[in-house]
Amino acid sequence: MRPTRLEIEGFTAFRDPVTIDFEGADLFAITGPTGAGKSSIIDALVFALYGAIPRLDRRAVAPIIALGRAEARVRFTFSVGGEAYVGVRVVRRTKTGATTKEARLERAADGEVLAGSADEVSYAVADLLGLDFDHFTTCVVLPQGQFARLLHEEPRTRQDLLVSLLDLGLYARLASAARQRASAAQQRAEVAGHLLDKLAFATAAAAATAEGRVAALEELQRELSRSRPVLEDLLRTEQEAASEADAATARARSLVAIVVPADLRGRAAALAAARTEVERRATEEVQAQHASDAAEAVLASLPSLAELQAAERDHAERSGLAQRRSAIRAQLAERQAAEAAAVATQAALEDELNHAVDALDRARWEHRALDLAASLVAGKPCPVCRQPVHEVPGRDEHGAARAVEAAAAAKADLEARLVGATRAVREGEAARLQLETRLGSVTESLVDLDARLAGAPEPAERGARLRAVEEAEAARAHARRADRAARATAAAARAQLEQVLAAETADRRRFAEVRDRVAALGPPAAGHGDLVSDWQQLAAWAQGARPQHEAAAEQARARAAEAAAQRRARTRELAERCVAAGVEPGGRDSFEAVADAVAEARSAHTHIIEAMEEAATHRREAAEQARRAETATALATHLSANHFEKWVLDEAVGALVAAATEVLFDLSGGDYSLTLDERANFMVVDHRCADEVRSAKTLSGGETFLASLALALALADQVGELAADGAARLESIFLDEGFGSLDPDTLDTVAAAIEELGARGRTVGLITHVAELGERVPVRFVVDKGAGSSTVNRVVA
Repeated sequence: MRPTRLEIEGFTAFRDPVTIDFEGADLFAITGPTGAGKSSIIDALVFALYGAIPRLDRRAVAPIIALGRAEARVRFTFSVGGEAYVGVRVVRRTKTGATTKEARLERAADGEVLAGSADEVSYAVADLLGLDFDHFTTCVVLPQGQFARLLHEEPRTRQDLLVSLLDLGLYARLASAARQRASAAQQRAEVAGHLLDKLAFATAAAAATAEGRVAALEELQRELSRSRPVLEDLLRTEQEAASEADAATARARSLVAIVVPADLRGRAAALAAARTEVERRATEEVQAQHASDAAEAVLASLPSLAELQAAERDHAERSGLAQRRSAIRAQLAERQAAEAAAVATQAALEDELNHAVDALDRARWEHRALDLAASLVAGKPCPVCRQPVHEVPGRDEHGAARAVEAAAAAKADLEARLVGATRAVREGEAARLQLETRLGSVTESLVDLDARLAGAPEPAERGARLRAVEEAEAARAHARRADRAARATAAAARAQLEQVLAAETADRRRFAEVRDRVAALGPPAAGHGDLVSDWQQLAAWAQGARPQHEAAAEQARARAAEAAAQRRARTRELAERCVAAGVEPGGRDSFEAVADAVAEARSAHTHIIEAMEEAATHRREAAEQARRAETATALATHLSANHFEKWVLDEAVGALVAAATEVLFDLSGGDYSLTLDERANFMVVDHRCADEVRSAKTLSGGETFLASLALALALADQVGELAADGAARLESIFLDEGFGSLDPDTLDTVAAAIEELGARGRTVGLITHVAELGERVPVRFVVDKGAGSSTVNRVVA
């Protein structure tokens, strides 16, 4: 794993967003004052990968959220094997602490989400790097206070780390796969054995027996084939004789059935009577038709009844219209007289009204002051002097007022009477016009009726004609009924004749059918005259010919019985041969039973041969699977943990101790080397004290740092060479503090060793406040502690 870019916000000392670009920084130092947040950068890197930091309990994540912030965000871009990934985690405060549910791992190239929850990201990172959290913080990130963990760990814990780093689980998986293959091969061998047990019947002796049965049955089948034509001939003779007997019996029975029908003699009398009735009814039908035609001719010579009845109605209607016209004329004369009187009254009232108007005008002229007083209103101005009127003069005080009022009243009375007279004139005129309209309509109707009645007979003559027409129609109706009755009687007679003729035809057809059924026996020919004679002649012939056919039937039955007896005897003989050969027909035909037995015997022989071949294949398969199981079992034994894996671990630890000793010897100026005791614990060889061997736990703080650093550098250098293909590669190492306890010479040696490790293609990160060490590396990330948030600046030497 190589870091590329780290983005943090709200994380411990970094309240504000900070971005750290590791691109091109193979060897770098993170420097700054104590408490500025140097170690928090490595903490953020580890948290982005595993959701925890080395210095805290894994469940305690709330402390990493910066003071005053609700959440902390970390986005870490890194590469593994040349492919870039992005890990993102967010920590949010809750009422009871904090939550880290929001997390994801993406492929940087296309943004594909590889994991979408906190746990999924941790599992995916462990699988991707080949290291879990504990192993990562043991050999990749060496945090403060845990630098000597690898040096002081128990051998078993250190062995688990090496198994993970070197992917020695590969050999365990190989051993498991080998055991599975051994088990599968053993199962296949057992299956082959079971199949062989099922095929135990397939032996050479069984094949020979089956082959002999096939030969015996085939010989029997050939013998049956030779017998088949004989049996078929006997069966054919039996069937032909039986058919001949049946035919002769049928002929005899058909002759017995020929007798003269009992109802045949009465058929001729019925036919003669029917023909006489048809002739008589036909004569009556012709007579009735002539009578009907004569009645039709009489009616056709008379006037139309509808025309006479229409003329009668027109005459009655004209009489009524004439009476109505006389009445209307009388009413019109009365109305004209009343209208003239109303006009005269209207003219007289108009003259009187004119005189009344003149009288009123004269009265008003003579008494103008009184007229003016009539228009005065108390309190209103006078229309003449425009002075207010204090009091209106009383009318009764002037004698002339009564004269004016009388003239006005007379005028009003005449006006009202004139209005009434005028209304009476208008109403009379309307009534007169209505009567004139009705008179014109009635007159027009009379003219039309007179035109229709022109040339019509007089009423007396019209009555005589109506009676004659009615009598002629009654006579025609009677003639028609008689004609229909005669036609019906004639039709019934013809129908009866047809029934008698049909019966005679049926009798002749029946005679022909009976004779045709025995035509092959040579019956006498029909005379086509008297049907009774024909029947009697045919019946006599049938009684004479019947004994001959009954004798022929008996002879044919005898031949059929003899052929059947011979066929049954031969069939019984063949059935006994079949039973002797082990074939039970069971009600079937012997030929079919033997054919089925031959097919079964051949199939059984073929099955035994195929089973023998299959058994040979299974024997080879069982031997091959047993060999494979033995090989796979041996491989699994060699790859077991107490064999090959232990050897590899011993070799890895030996190589690690040798490489760490070389580094520690240089770092300590030749004072110390590393070795292992009999329990695989790390021991120190003190060259200053006559190569005394003592526990690594007895080293001082500075000596422990050198020994731990030597182990870490050796582990980073040796894993790639010792690991199985695809195992974890320690492409980066991060060292946090510990350099302050070194003297200048030792520090210079440590710096040279770290520079050499960085030059070998690994990313090496140092966290230190030792200025001399920071100045020696090519890239520094300087952490400054600000008022509200720490910042990071990249400095290139």
